[in-house]
Amino acid sequence: MNTTRIIKEISLGEFKEIISKYKDNSILNPHALDHLSDAQRKLFKEQSLINLLLKENPRGIGLQRNGRYAAFYRRNWGFLRVILEIKDPKLEIITFINTETMPNLKRLENGK
Repeated sequence: MNTTRIIKEISLGEFKEIISKYKDNSILNPHALDHLSDAQRKLFKEQSLINLLLKENPRGIGLQRNGRYAAFYRRNWGFLRVILEIKDPKLEIITFINTETMPNLKRLENGK
């Protein structure tokens, strides 16, 4: 069973409500930066990822089978996939991944 498979599309409005609710209590998982080189860590700071959530609109948002959210932010080289989990009273950025493509979230409406 693929627990990271997206099972439901989340509307931008619903996602913005989640971000708004936890905007003052968002944290970065300590392991989120483990896969980065030292040079990349200089680019991706904790606050820059939180600002991304607060200021940019993702191109797509999905709920994964494991209960985490995947938000896809358009970049000139593809997409930045940010994985989030609600751990009341916090919103935790679990990890982020560079990817060339984004899944077709509309197909989830048809059960495919």
